Amino acid sequence: MKLIALLLSLIATSAYCGTLHLEKAATGKVRQSVQIRYADHDEVQRYRVNIQGAWIKGSCSSGGMGNLQALLLDMNFDGNADLWVTGYTDSQGRIRCSDVWLWDTKAGKYRFDKPLSAIPNLEISIPARQIEGGIGNCGCAAQCFYEDRYAWRANILTTIARREQDCERYREYRLNENNDLALIKDEIIDTGKPDRRGSENNTLYDWRNHAQTMRKSGE
Repeated sequence: MKLIALLLSLIATSAYCGTLHLEKAATGKVRQSVQIRYADHDEVQRYRVNIQGAWIKGSCSSGGMGNLQALLLDMNFDGNADLWVTGYTDSQGRIRCSDVWLWDTKAGKYRFDKPLSAIPNLEISIPARQIEGGIGNCGCAAQCFYEDRYAWRANILTTIARREQDCERYREYRLNENNDLALIKDEIIDTGKPDRRGSENNTLYDWRNHAQTMRKSGE
């Protein structure tokens, strides 16, 4: 049984043939370099990250448009570089997943962060120390969308604003004096001007210029 388990382990490891080493951070101080193994199967790219000698499988995968990309970036503004792996999950490039591994100073290793990793189309604003995410097209002939804005409050990721639009209404939410999201605007959609998203936020960090790409076979 031990021999079979060993062979299965070797097969699983050998399936991840590509390697990526991250040693330079876009922002934050690198406490430990990162080694990533990645592989492609049925046009889906997956990865594993080395955490203190153990190879841990990531949940984010690229499923059609482009490759997975990884970079070291201070995601919680504590001065330490964290690991951010991101990639598009659909062929149209509408939804981008993220795996965020925050640096744990006490443990001396990277830890997977569920709240940050759960944000679709994750973006970060370094000057404003804010994080954004959402879905730009969730139906209704591309009139449906939502976007959230987050900030770190006492080391807890907190939603501080939300904008959403469905097939019939447009709504905005802001934090009130009790630190709860409160509805501040609720309007029926003007069919002549259905899109209320506004201009793109230029303060968002351009992570593409700093991320390292996990190249698919044949590229």
